[in-house]
Amino acid sequence: MPSAEEILQKMRALQERREAAVGPLVEILAKRSELLAQLAALDESYGKAYVDAEAAGWTSDELTQLGADEPVKRPRVRSRRKGSAARKSAAEASEAAPKTDSPAVVPAPSSPANPVAPAATGTSA
Repeated sequence: MPSAEEILQKMRALQERREAAVGPLVEILAKRSELLAQLAALDESYGKAYVDAEAAGWTSDELTQLGADEPVKRPRVRSRRKGSAARKSAAEASEAAPKTDSPAVVPAPSSPANPVAPAATGTSA
C-alpha cells in the first residue's frame, strides 16, 4: 500500500499536468475577452455610422451593395418627446373629454308588478 506522501506526490504530478494543459486556454480566454470588448465598441460606432448613412439618403440595399452589412445592433433612437410633454398631452386629452355634472348612473332593471307567475297545474278547473 502506498504511503500518504506517495499519494500526495502523484496527486501533485496530476495537478501540474492539468494546470499546464489549461494554461494556453486561460491565455486565449483573456485575449478573446479583450477582442470581444473591442468588437462591441466597434459595433456600436459601426451602427451609428450606418444609421448616419441612411439618414443622409442611402438605402439599406445600396449600403449592402457597397459591402456594408446592416448592423447587428442598431443604436437606440431616443424619443423626441420628453416625460413632461407626454404628461401634458395626456392631461390635454382628458380635458378634451366631455364632462358631466353628475356621475354616471346605471338604471336598475325594471321589475314586473307580479314577479311570481301562477304555478301551472295539470288539472283544468
